[in-house]
Amino acid sequence: MADNIGLQANEREGRGKNDARRLRTQGFVPAVLYSDGNGTTVLAVPEKVVDYTLQHVGDNALYDLSIGGGGGSSTARVVDVQRNPVTGRLVHVDFAPVNMRERIVVTVPLAVASADESPGVSEGGVLDQVAYEVEVESLPGNIPQELTVDVSGLGLNENLTLGDISLPEDVTLISDPEEVAVTVTPPTEITDEEMEAAGIVEEPSDEGAEEVGAEEETEEVSPQEGEGPAGQNLQA
Repeated sequence: MADNIGLQANEREGRGKNDARRLRTQGFVPAVLYSDGNGTTVLAVPEKVVDYTLQHVGDNALYDLSIGGGGGSSTARVVDVQRNPVTGRLVHVDFAPVNMRERIVVTVPLAVASADESPGVSEGGVLDQVAYEVEVESLPGNIPQELTVDVSGLGLNENLTLGDISLPEDVTLISDPEEVAVTVTPPTEITDEEMEAAGIVEEPSDEGAEEVGAEEETEEVSPQEGEGPAGQNLQA
């Protein structure tokens, strides 16, 4: 797990689209921090810091929030993100406080390792990653940034499940351990009938095209009646 990210936040008084637009022009993004009860603290946080952390550390990063104006400090994590559907720019971020002594359930990305060493892949098989994330339980400080499944021993027509993933100490799998994570299957063979049905027509090879052209050039043309071999008129 990466170190906590220090984040300076400011309480904001304004609400609405105009205030949010003004914040973004200043390099901030609107945010809220949920309390342990039902209340929330309305914040403005640096857009670049949060966006960079989400993209390079992940959704499970922990933030040490320092709230200006006497708002105190809090360790929190992002629980919801809104982005502009066109530009992808951050629009709003929701934080929730974290108790570092309480275990929480989170979703962690799953990656494949040692695919080049898989015997099944070496035999021409197709490696298919079925699961891309795993649900685990852990203390906030022990949340892995990413989990990997080692496929170096995976043969043709074999698979690995989520239960085969090696977990760090004190991290517990919550997802179904029988769920398939990755598999290696034989390559799919496409029949001529399937190619024809898909409208795929095989182009003749250059060698075949040359042979056809040669045959056309050497084809004998019968002389018309009354003409010689060179088209000469044989009539007296």
